[in-house]
Amino acid sequence: MNPPSMLRRARSVAAFLCLLGIRLASADVIYRVTPKFDSKTIGIEMSFARTEFDTDLQIPNWAPGAYILQNLSGGIKNLKITDEHGLTIKPTQPNGFTWRIANASSERFTATYEVSVETGGGTMHYGGPGAYLYLVGRKDERCWLDLETPHDWRIAVGLDEAKPPRGQHSNDGVTTAHWYAAKTYDVLADNPVTVGDFYEDHYTVAGRDHTIALRGEAKSDVDRARLIKACSFISQMQGDFFGVTPYSKYVWHFNVGDRADRAGGLEHLSSTQIGLSSGVGPGTVGVLSHEFFHLWNVKRIRSKPLGPFDYMQLPTTGALWWLEGVTDYYSHSLLHRYGWWDDGHLYKDILSNLDGVRKNAGRLEISPYDSSFRVREAENGKGNSQGLKVSYYDTGWLLGMILDIEIRSQTGGKQSLDDVEHALWAECRNDRPGFEEDEIKKLCIRFGGPALGPLFDQWVMKPGELPVEEELAKVGLRIVERDEAKVDLGFTWQAGRSVGGARVTKVNEGSPLKVGDVVVQIGDAGLSSKPAGVIQKLMDAAAKRAKDGVAISLKVLRPKDGSPGAAKDSLDVDVTPKATNVKRKAVEPLPDATAAQIALREGWFWGKRGKPAAIEDPGA
Repeated sequence: MNPPSMLRRARSVAAFLCLLGIRLASADVIYRVTPKFDSKTIGIEMSFARTEFDTDLQIPNWAPGAYILQNLSGGIKNLKITDEHGLTIKPTQPNGFTWRIANASSERFTATYEVSVETGGGTMHYGGPGAYLYLVGRKDERCWLDLETPHDWRIAVGLDEAKPPRGQHSNDGVTTAHWYAAKTYDVLADNPVTVGDFYEDHYTVAGRDHTIALRGEAKSDVDRARLIKACSFISQMQGDFFGVTPYSKYVWHFNVGDRADRAGGLEHLSSTQIGLSSGVGPGTVGVLSHEFFHLWNVKRIRSKPLGPFDYMQLPTTGALWWLEGVTDYYSHSLLHRYGWWDDGHLYKDILSNLDGVRKNAGRLEISPYDSSFRVREAENGKGNSQGLKVSYYDTGWLLGMILDIEIRSQTGGKQSLDDVEHALWAECRNDRPGFEEDEIKKLCIRFGGPALGPLFDQWVMKPGELPVEEELAKVGLRIVERDEAKVDLGFTWQAGRSVGGARVTKVNEGSPLKVGDVVVQIGDAGLSSKPAGVIQKLMDAAAKRAKDGVAISLKVLRPKDGSPGAAKDSLDVDVTPKATNVKRKAVEPLPDATAAQIALREGWFWGKRGKPAAIEDPGA
C-alpha cells in the first residue's frame, strides 16, 4: 500500500473510531435522582439514547438476594417520556413491567417518574431494583447516577464517585449533584442509597473506607463504639480468611429498631441493608457477619444463573444451600475461630440449626439441592427466601459443618471445606462467569477424596436425615440430653425503650401479671427510659439470680382498658419464681476422645491460625 492510500485509510479509521466513541458515549444511561421529602418520594429522570427501532423499558420483578416475586411495577408513578425536542412520547405496555417506545425516530429520550421510598427522622433510603428502570437488552451499558441533594445532606452509597459526564452540571446553586459511575445496570441496581440526616461513622480496613449509616427510630440507642468494633472485626476477619478485599469501599445501611437483639438483611456488591436491633446482641452480630460474607459467597462466588440477572423470573439454581446456608456456617464459625465467640456459642449454633432442621418433616421429602433449585415453586409460584419445604439456611449450615468435618477426617486434617471455598473464589473472582451446578461436588471430591462423591449425593442430592451426631463424633464431640433445673419467673417479655420497659408477652397460669403489662422496675433495677439492650440485660440478670420460692418485686404499668394506647395504672406486683426440671440438649467433648479426634477438633475449631489468646466478646 502506497503512502497516500495509507494516509487515507488512517483518516478513515480515525473517523470511524471517533464516531464509535460518540455512539458509545451516547449509549450511557443517566439517572438523576431528586429526593422529595414532602411526598415521601424520589423523582427520577432517566436519559438514554435510541440504539434500536423499538426501545423497551422494564422494572425488575424481583430483587437479587430475595428469591420472591414482587410487584415493583406498582411503585412507578407519573411516568412521562419525552424526546430531545421536548415532545411527549406515549409508550405502550406489552405487560405490567414493560413500557415500549415504538416506531420512534428520535435519537434521545428522557423518562421521568416518581417512586415512593422509606422516609423518617430526616433521612430517605431506597434500594435499586424498585427504583431504576432499565433498557431491555442493554443492561451491560454504563450507568451514571446523579444524586441531587441539598448542600448539607449526607450520602451513603457503595458506588465509586466520578466526575460528571461531559455536558452535565455539578452544582446549580440550590442542590449539589453527586455523581457516581456503575459499569452496568446490575451494578447500579445492587447499590442502595441512604441520604439525609443519618448518623455516620467510619473505619478503615485493608486501606478501604467502611461507612456505617444509622437511621431509624432507635438509632440514638445504639452503642456506636461496640457496633464499630463488631463491624471492623468482621471486615478484618473475613478479609484475612479470603486473603483479599474485593471492593473499593463498603457501606453498612442500618435501619435501627427498638429491640435487644436479632436482625435481618439483604446483601449487595459493596454494601448491605440490615434491620438492626439497637441492642446489637449476639444474634445481630451473627447477621452482620452473614451479610458481609456475601461479598464473596453470592455476590462473586455464585452459580451461573445468579448473574447477569433475568429480572423477569426467579433464577433456577440448586446451590442456594451453599450460597446461603454455608455462608451462615462460615459467618458464625469464623466468629468462633477468630475469637469473637467462645466454644459454648458454637455449640448453641449447632443445636439451634439441628433443631430447626429436625422439627421440619419436609427434610424427609425434599433434598437440600431441590429446596434450592425449586424455590420458585414455593408460595404457589411466588417463591420465598427460605427454600421449598426445607430451609436452605439451617440445612446448609449443617451440610457445611458435616462436609467440613468429613473432608478433614478423610484427609487426616490436611484439607478442609476452606479449600473448597477458596477454590470457588479462585474460579469466580475478577467477574468471571459463575460455577456450574456440579462444581461444589467436584471440589469436595478433589479435596476430600473419592469417598466424598457418594456422601455428597446422599446428603445434598437426596432427602433424609443428616448424620450430624456421627460426624461430630469424628471430632470428639457428642450431643447429650439431661434434666436441668430451671427457675422460671412465670412470664416472658420483650424489651423496648419505646414501651418504657419490658412488655409482658406470655404468663404462666396463676401469675399476677397480664399480657400487655409493662415492667418498669425489677427489684432495685429501673427499666424505663433505658435502651432495649440494657433492659434485656437487666431482666436476664434478674432471671439468672432468681431462686425457687423467693418473691421478686416488680413495678408494672397496666393499660386501664387492656389496649396498648390506653392510660395505665401503676401497680406493685410480686412474682414468685418456681424451679422446674427441663430437658436440655448440649454439645460436649467425648470423655474418651482419642488424640486423633481431639487433633481434628482443634483443626476444625481454629484452622491454621491456632486458638485465639482471648475472647473478644465474652458477654455474648
